[in-house]
Amino acid sequence: MLLDLKRYTLLALLGASSAFAELPTNGLVLKLDSSIKESVVLNKDGLVIEWKDQSGHGNNATAKATHAPYYMANSMAGKSVIRFDGEQWLDLPVLSDEVRGYSIFIVYQRKDGHPSRGNWQRLISGATTERPDDTKEPNIQLSTEEKGGVIGPQIAYDLFRSDLKVPMTIGARDIGHFQRFHGDIAEVLVYNHSFIVYEPIQAVEQYLQKKWNIEIKTKGDWTRMGPLPEPLPVRETDNLPLSDQANEGKWERYEPMWDEFNGDRLDLNKWFDHNPFWYGRAPGRFLARYVDVKDGMMQITMAKDTSLPHERFYGKNHGVYKDYASGTVVSKDRVNYGYFEIRAKPMDSAASSAWWFTGSSTDKKTGAKKRLEIDVFEIGGKAKNKEYSYNMNLHDFKTRSTPHHYSLGGIWKTEKPLASEFRVYGLEWTPETIKYYVDGVLIRRVDNEVWHGPQFMLFDSETMFDWLGVPEDSDLPSTFLVDYVRAWKNPETANDWREHYRALGNYNTSRITDYVRSMDPN
Repeated sequence: MLLDLKRYTLLALLGASSAFAELPTNGLVLKLDSSIKESVVLNKDGLVIEWKDQSGHGNNATAKATHAPYYMANSMAGKSVIRFDGEQWLDLPVLSDEVRGYSIFIVYQRKDGHPSRGNWQRLISGATTERPDDTKEPNIQLSTEEKGGVIGPQIAYDLFRSDLKVPMTIGARDIGHFQRFHGDIAEVLVYNHSFIVYEPIQAVEQYLQKKWNIEIKTKGDWTRMGPLPEPLPVRETDNLPLSDQANEGKWERYEPMWDEFNGDRLDLNKWFDHNPFWYGRAPGRFLARYVDVKDGMMQITMAKDTSLPHERFYGKNHGVYKDYASGTVVSKDRVNYGYFEIRAKPMDSAASSAWWFTGSSTDKKTGAKKRLEIDVFEIGGKAKNKEYSYNMNLHDFKTRSTPHHYSLGGIWKTEKPLASEFRVYGLEWTPETIKYYVDGVLIRRVDNEVWHGPQFMLFDSETMFDWLGVPEDSDLPSTFLVDYVRAWKNPETANDWREHYRALGNYNTSRITDYVRSMDPN
C-alpha cells in the first residue's frame, strides 16, 4: 500500500518468442535471456564475455576472461543457460537514472554433480563502497535459499524499496566478489520500481514458468477459481461471522473494532478520521472532510480539486500532492488475530477502495523487528479490466531471511463488477492461517508464516494511477460505502499482544494531524 506502482499492461516483449510474449514491461530496465543465442557473446575460448540486455536499455552484462562464465546449450527446458562454477561473475552498469525500488526475478538451477560449496550464494548483488554489506539497506542482494545439492529450475524473486543507483554483479557479492554462485542462470528481469500488488508478480511468474517449464509452487496458499457456490450462507444472527453462524470458532465480540455506523459522525474514540502516519499516495492526499457517517454508513470519498496546493511531503521519488483528495479511517486500537467482517460497496471509479491492516513491532523474546501488512482487499471499481478483480495481498517488509519486501498475493475474479452491489467481506486471522471470505464463502487460504504482531485496521481510497488508472472526471466524486465493521476474538488464542510484542511508532503524529486540521479547520 505504501509504495509507488507502475501501470502493468501485458505487452509483447522485444526479443521474446511469440509463445512467451506476455510480460509486464513498464519499468523493465534489464532482461537477460540465455535462450536468445544472439544475445550471448563468446570469446575464442567459448566463455561468455557479454550477455546483451533485451529490455531496450542497453544494460549489457559483461565479464573479463578471468571470470567469464560458460555457455551451456540445451540445459533447461531444451534451452541454453549461463553456467557459474563458483569462480565467475558478470558485471552490470547502473541500470536506471530513475529508481523507486527494484523488483528482481531470476530463473536458476543446480544440476547433479555441479559444485555447491558455500551458503548464501549470490544471484545478484549491489552495494556501495561506503556500506559494502549488501544485506543491509539500501543495498540489494538476492541469494539462493538452498545451502547445496541439486536444485530444479525455479524462480527467485524479491522486492526492494531501495532507490540505490549503483552497478550490480550477477553470480557473486558485489563488493569483494565472494559468496559466488554455483549453478545455471537462464533469465534475469529487473524493474526500476517495487511491485506492490500481486498482479504483476503473478504475470512475471506465469511467463517464466511457462517459458522454462518450471513447476508451480503453491507457497501454502489457495485461491478460489470461478463463482461462489449456491446456496450462499444464510445469516441467522448479527452476533457471529456470516461464515460461522454455528460459532465453531468460539468467537466473542471485540468491541474496540465493532461499529454499526448508525450515528451522525465518526466515533473518534475508536477511529482516526485521517491517517496519522501518512499523508496519502501522491497525487492524492488524505483529508478528514472526505470521511463521513450518514445514512447508517461510513462513507469515504475520492474527489478532484484543482484548487489544492501543490506540495511535496516526502522525497522526490514519492511525487507531488495535487488535484486529488480522499478519505481514510484508521483504528485507534491495535489487534493481533481475530475475525473481522464488513458489509461494503466499493466506489464506482478507478480510485481504489481498500480495507487493510498494518503495524510495526518488536518481538520481545527474539528482538526481531516486524513491519507487516494484511490487505483484505484493494478494489478498482471502475478500473479498466479490473472491475471484476478482488485483489488480496500480504506484505512482510522486514522479517524474512532478507531485510527486503516480501509479497504474497491472490486475485479472485467475480461474476459481476464489485462496485455494482454490497457484499460481505471477511478476514479470519489466526496464528496458523489467514482466510479471506466473500458473502460467507472461503475464497483464499494462506499459511500464516510471519503475520504475527499488533496491527491497526484501515479503510481508505488512494490514487493508484499506475495500476488502476486515472479516474474519469465524470466519475468523481465517488464514494466507498461501509455499512458496518464487526470484530471477534477467540479467547483461547493468545490475544494479548503486549505480552509478546512491543509496538513501534507513536500514532499521535501531530505533524500530519495538524496539517489535516489546518486544511479543514471546521
